[in-house]
Amino acid sequence: MKTIRYILFLTLALLPLASPAQQQRSFSDPMSVKFLQGGYAENGKLHLYAHTAYSDLSQDSKLDLLNRFALDFPNHDITVHTADDGKSELWLSDSHGLHYLTTWHTDSLNIEQYRPLEMKRLGGTRMFYYVGGVFNGSDGYNYGALNLRGGTFLYKNLLDASATLCLGYSKAEGADYDFTGSVGIDSRAYLPFRIKNVNLAPYAGAGLSWTFAPEKYTELRLLAGACWFVGKGSLDIGLQYGTESEFSLMVGYTFRFASK
Repeated sequence: MKTIRYILFLTLALLPLASPAQQQRSFSDPMSVKFLQGGYAENGKLHLYAHTAYSDLSQDSKLDLLNRFALDFPNHDITVHTADDGKSELWLSDSHGLHYLTTWHTDSLNIEQYRPLEMKRLGGTRMFYYVGGVFNGSDGYNYGALNLRGGTFLYKNLLDASATLCLGYSKAEGADYDFTGSVGIDSRAYLPFRIKNVNLAPYAGAGLSWTFAPEKYTELRLLAGACWFVGKGSLDIGLQYGTESEFSLMVGYTFRFASK
């Protein structure tokens, strides 16, 4: 009778959200009854309530359990709430299936502040393009350059790799303007959430460049900054430290061309 009661509870809780065939497939198996109490779907998310035993499952076992529901609720992110220990989990859904994102205590984190970075990068291609500027100055010296990047996003858009081209000028006190030029490669790692309800994602990275004018030298560059998602791309602001050029300010915009 206990098993039958749990099945009825699960079925009634999601009655408006799934067809009878879907309910029978997802909610009548023993594994669902053993670990889950009920749930509901709202605004593209499936909220499930779990027994304490759910917390003892391995990540692979949890994924296997939740995939039973993902079949009936495609494109729904899933949150799992365990009342006894006050923990909740967020699983993201995309074209490749479910992916675990984070666990939080119900009274310590507003999960609505979190959003996967890949959902904020618009466009149907992983290729991206960046147009910006690099600025460096001190007493008696200033430098500015057009900074162009082209590359691709990697691993759920949390990493990127790109080729860079900088063309500009430098001027020392009492000297004429000199043409400057460099080429290089960059890679950045992005944190997969927005900060305080602003679509702001921090990043850190490194690069290697070869300057061919006015002098010739190779330098390692360290990068740090943030992307502010505006329009169909992101406004990127950051600092660059080069082993030869020292600190520079970087400002630019990263965008994609939508694939046909």
